[in-house]
Amino acid sequence: MTTATVLPIPVPQRPAVRHGVEFTARGEQTVVSLPEGTYLRIGEDAADLLRCLDGTRSRDEVTRTWSARLGPEPSTALLERFTQLGLLETETCTATAHGRRLSHRKPAMLQLTLYQPVRTVAVLARAGRLLSRRPVALMYVVLLVCGMYAAMTHRAPLTTSLLHPSRDMWWHVLLAMLLVNICHELGHATALATLGGNPRRMGIALLYYVCPAFFCDVSSSWSLPRRGRAVVALGGILVNAAVAALAALAGAADLAGQGPFWWRLVIANAFTITANLLPLIRLDGYLLLLAFVDEPYVRPRAMDDARAWLGRQLYGAATQPRLLQRWWSVPYGMAAMTMPALLIGGMLLALAPVLFRLGWPGTLIWALAALLALARLVAGILYVALAGRGADGAARGLKPDQQATGGG
Repeated sequence: MTTATVLPIPVPQRPAVRHGVEFTARGEQTVVSLPEGTYLRIGEDAADLLRCLDGTRSRDEVTRTWSARLGPEPSTALLERFTQLGLLETETCTATAHGRRLSHRKPAMLQLTLYQPVRTVAVLARAGRLLSRRPVALMYVVLLVCGMYAAMTHRAPLTTSLLHPSRDMWWHVLLAMLLVNICHELGHATALATLGGNPRRMGIALLYYVCPAFFCDVSSSWSLPRRGRAVVALGGILVNAAVAALAALAGAADLAGQGPFWWRLVIANAFTITANLLPLIRLDGYLLLLAFVDEPYVRPRAMDDARAWLGRQLYGAATQPRLLQRWWSVPYGMAAMTMPALLIGGMLLALAPVLFRLGWPGTLIWALAALLALARLVAGILYVALAGRGADGAARGLKPDQQATGGG
């Protein structure tokens, strides 16, 4: 495959760790936090060498000092690697640290930052400590049980709301879900702040350039133990579960004479919980999976394993070593590759009636989104074909050194 040439960032004359880089020890590894929110995992020895870079020594002096411990070539390679990862002060990293409101996240996501909750971290942490107290937790469990009982004993109106939707009513539900989804992201931020992390950004994202969603940057959860990361991943889902339970109780009581609205709100939150728990795209379920396996880049590595398997089956490509050493790597990677197409296709079908009513502008937007989805599908097929016929290690998405330093 033809790839774009990326010019390497030169090693600074006097290497120094970037301002704002933080180190968190976790067993035999150290989590390194970068100012823009990236988190890397490196070994203890590499972390010790990185901490010693204070800008008082020249590049040659650093490599000579490290050579006694690592050897000349590994010392130079490690210093270059630190530079490329953005761990050292350079002009490029300084410009990036200021951040941009509109950013791109792989594989295909646009993020518009609307709020940086740095000043409210202490408030969120206090709220989280209050909500995590045992009496409050017990009240939450009682609420969920009562909500489930109300839904089970009112299956008829719940089923009617699902099978006989009202377009006017669904617009009201959509507006309510916008507010609920903001609270969902605040749930993640509160859980992270309570456990000592720092939610860096909140805003609106376009998943695969088509599906709109709110987001909260919880990448600092990589500095937490596995249980803490799982709690952060579940923070938003707990909000949706509470809203669904409250809506079920309101529907059972026919609050304000709006029973159908409350039952549709129950359905919307149940759908949101189910979709978020799927670990096939980078949503809450994927964060749970990362906490469970305690490895970075699970999804992209599994997708590379699936592509390699397809290339071997379809084109007789050479067997490639597994990037993710799990028995479920290939089936999970296959499902993860299929999920974006299903997501985009579902969104296009759902949006078609609305956009077509807008005349030619809406039709044009729908057509462009459909062409984008088709282009991504064709690109994926060509990727597998080219990788299978000209299979070499470069065709696979992650390099070995990237596997050891990722943040998720």
